[in-house]
Amino acid sequence: MMMTTQILTIGELAAATGVTPRALRHFEAAGLLHPRRSENGRRAYKATDVGTLTHILLLKRAGYTLTEIASLSHGPLDAKRLLLVQLRVLEARRADLDTVIGQMKAACDLITGETVPDLKSFCALISKGQQYMTSDAMKDVLDEYFTPDEQERWREMANSHFPPTDRTAYIEQWEDLIGRCEDALRRDISPASDEAAALLKDWKALQKPLQDATGPELWSKANRMYLERSNWETSGRKLPFSPDVQDFILSAARHQAEAP
Repeated sequence: MMMTTQILTIGELAAATGVTPRALRHFEAAGLLHPRRSENGRRAYKATDVGTLTHILLLKRAGYTLTEIASLSHGPLDAKRLLLVQLRVLEARRADLDTVIGQMKAACDLITGETVPDLKSFCALISKGQQYMTSDAMKDVLDEYFTPDEQERWREMANSHFPPTDRTAYIEQWEDLIGRCEDALRRDISPASDEAAALLKDWKALQKPLQDATGPELWSKANRMYLERSNWETSGRKLPFSPDVQDFILSAARHQAEAP
């Protein structure tokens, strides 16, 4: 699509690229975008800014965080360096996955009919496979916000407070609540409404077991990771609820806090 102007407003750039104005402002705050200001103080983007934005989005899709992108953006683009870094990450993940696949193949060779030689080892292997499939895409994000010891504490907490049978029901409750929030957004329900307050109450109730189990320090880090989702979220790694749902709940919390 041809652009008929050499200068774009933030709304025009967002519409042309599919990036939200909020994300563009966040990239600017992170020092990655440097739009000019028009006489009325509005942001003005040139073709060079569009090129920079394309660079940012490509690196995000490759798995880099905004902090890493900022460090890679100083000086000329070193394409070989970018590829080598990403190659090392992918090779390490492939090695881990090959190990899990090898263990599962060996276990399959030992199983005849419905007989499982070692039920405890079998369950551990299934759990390991599930963990790899669900968390591998988030590994670099978790490494940025949590130390290895803290991640282990998360896993221990999940296993002790949410065994598999309870975990399924807990996930279903979250899915139902997220669906109700999305429905409220479709109906343009105000965050200041009684309905929003009821959804917020349910949200807090579902959060409480996690908050109590993790403690204030880990919970604060998790909350920061969620609030900074635009730093790391890509098509391959997403939170279970949209930014719009998150903003709706946060707005409802603010309205409740400001209520007399």
